[in-house]
Amino acid sequence: MLEKRRYPRLNTAVKVQDFTTFKTGWTRNISLGGCLIERSDEFDFLSMAARLTLKFEIPGVNEPVLASGIVKHRGKHREGFGIQFEAVDKTSAYYLGKFMGSFL
Repeated sequence: MLEKRRYPRLNTAVKVQDFTTFKTGWTRNISLGGCLIERSDEFDFLSMAARLTLKFEIPGVNEPVLASGIVKHRGKHREGFGIQFEAVDKTSAYYLGKFMGSFL
């Protein structure tokens, strides 16, 4: 089956916080186009099409990486929530790309 994704995914746990609810969790994977946030006690439910502003703690980066996105799907077996990024500022995109580039 052909991969439909625009950006390659990196399977990694990065700490993430939602600015609106202050819920904190971890990614299962991340790309320049979105991420999968693992289901946890704090991230136990996100409605489809919910909008989030996320702050990522990227190793080696002293400032927060910010991205706004929307819940596009629930992961297989309800493992988490697929977030599609809608807006990532240039500085955050740079840090995210640099972080991913060191692994891909």
